[in-house]
Amino acid sequence: MESYTLQPKRIKEGRLFRGLTQESLADAISVTKQAVSQYETGVLTPNLEVITRIADILDFPQQYFSKPYQNEILTPVFFRKRKTTTKKLMELFQIYIGWMADIYAYIEQYIHLPELSLPTNERVGYTRKEISDIAKSVRRHWGLGDGPISNLALLLENNGILISKVGLNAKKADACSVFFTAPGTAKRPMIFLTSGTSAVRSRRDLAHELGHQVLHSWMDKDQFEEHQDTIEEEAEMFASYFLMPEQAMQRESYAVKSLDALLLMKARWGASAQSILYHLAGSDCITESTATRLKTSLYRKGWRTNEPGDENIPQERPELIKDAVTVMVENNVKTGVEILDDLSMPPEEAAALCGVRETFFQPVKSARPSLRLVK
Repeated sequence: MESYTLQPKRIKEGRLFRGLTQESLADAISVTKQAVSQYETGVLTPNLEVITRIADILDFPQQYFSKPYQNEILTPVFFRKRKTTTKKLMELFQIYIGWMADIYAYIEQYIHLPELSLPTNERVGYTRKEISDIAKSVRRHWGLGDGPISNLALLLENNGILISKVGLNAKKADACSVFFTAPGTAKRPMIFLTSGTSAVRSRRDLAHELGHQVLHSWMDKDQFEEHQDTIEEEAEMFASYFLMPEQAMQRESYAVKSLDALLLMKARWGASAQSILYHLAGSDCITESTATRLKTSLYRKGWRTNEPGDENIPQERPELIKDAVTVMVENNVKTGVEILDDLSMPPEEAAALCGVRETFFQPVKSARPSLRLVK
């Protein structure tokens, strides 16, 4: 009989990820709710038969429940829309973060990822001018001028930042990020985006989380809790100045007299018309009367929730992790099956985090031999 060392928290993770209560899992595996609670806290150790039933019900690989915790997240997790993010969504994000940390640590054993190149600051309470200057300095550090950024996801990945999209409800949580530190791996930010959002919203989420990593990655969890309202405002301001530099906005704002002009700027800058309008107003690039008139028109048209032109801006997809696992397979370092077995994750979720099709982790079908008659 195969032996295993149970990690009790893994049972809770699997249950939460599948959206089950302790009672519903208990019913499914024919034990009491109290037994499930004791399994998850380590008070009671389930036998291998029960673990097998749990794995089947949750549709997780059995080895997941004995997988050691090797990459503990010690730094704060920056949630966009933190006040409206439910506890359940935060728990799901934490699970995804743990999985991505495992994927990253695993890949680094075989692949040299781009080194992190990110200037950071260590304070709280920035002025608008300071944030504008910091956003400009990050652009210059990465060799950018003041023009539009064609592919923000690619820019961040090229500078050593990990990005992944997860299948969570974007209405309650836009994105989150964490500065990952663990022995044996290079320190780097990880940004998690939600699926089902427009391209301009994903770009804004990326820029917002980049702001946290530039301005606030020095914080510990206590400092984060103390200043969370302030740092959200600062990250949002950074996103505006990074995507739409102040000098460029001053040059182009003279033409902003209508919503049509905002839509033209949206197509050029890859940002929502609403965010452009608020940025122009906050930076004193347009008059207060113009801003008020355009805001009123924008609200009347219902653009706060659904703007025209979103469909014309292409989605930016993370490629770095996808490229890394593909290189491993193409160079016969590992097969897709071996990678999934080493990661001990559900195949659908591993594929989503790595940005590959689920078939990537399935066995390669052997071609039937070609037969010929003997002449």
